[in-house]
Amino acid sequence: MPHFHFIMDAYDCIEEHGNDIMAVYELLNNVAVTLGLEPVMPPFMVPYYYCEDAEDGGISAFLICAGGGHITIHTFPYRSCYFLDILTDRFFSVSEAKDLILHNLYANRVQATAIDRRAIYQDFGEEEEPSIDEKKDFGPHYMIEIENVDMTMSSIYKWLDSIASKINMLSISRPYVIYDKKTDPSYISGILVVAQSHIALHYDIAEKKAYIDIFSCAFLENSVIVDLFKENFGENVKWRLYSRGSKHNERYKRKEARITVNKHWRSNV
Repeated sequence: MPHFHFIMDAYDCIEEHGNDIMAVYELLNNVAVTLGLEPVMPPFMVPYYYCEDAEDGGISAFLICAGGGHITIHTFPYRSCYFLDILTDRFFSVSEAKDLILHNLYANRVQATAIDRRAIYQDFGEEEEPSIDEKKDFGPHYMIEIENVDMTMSSIYKWLDSIASKINMLSISRPYVIYDKKTDPSYISGILVVAQSHIALHYDIAEKKAYIDIFSCAFLENSVIVDLFKENFGENVKWRLYSRGSKHNERYKRKEARITVNKHWRSNV
């Protein structure tokens, strides 16, 4: 099962790097090869520069790996930050991964950690993590496990294609769904890219288990998520909610820094 989840929120980045499609492409390739994650596809790149707020522009990219795993990254060059995830069925060194990523895509300040998803879940309806601050944090990351569920490649595609609008998220791609092997596959994996975040689903064919991630750049109504999943999958759902990008808007918003710099000349005349 994909249980080792590395998350990294990076700040004070170089704007040009976050806009460099080749740099992001090579980063995903290098991470997969160096950490032995067995990619089953090339990196899929989704530039996003037609957003309502230009500050939200950047690059989203993902790579699906064998064993029901993925690497995802969302860059915000005009906010000088990016958010990266690695979900896999094998362990690796957190410090090695962090150093590797920073070698490819520089950041001055990093929050990186690894989560063992075998031990985090709670039943729907329990209270969310008290550390979440919707006014200051970047957005929520829902990690969800569903047991005893029947899914096919077609049903996963249809579910991904319809869920974004139901939870007030904006799709900027169509779903990408793939088996993790050409013969005797163990997993069906699917990812939908939404506005600078993603929804991912990995289905264990033998165990009839689904592992889902919903990462959003805006906080969602928990009751909507709970009701939607109970309606679709009954009571066999467990979840955990994490907050990403702590104090992002207050400390790292590029627009505020740009305004300050642009007005600096006035003090010299």
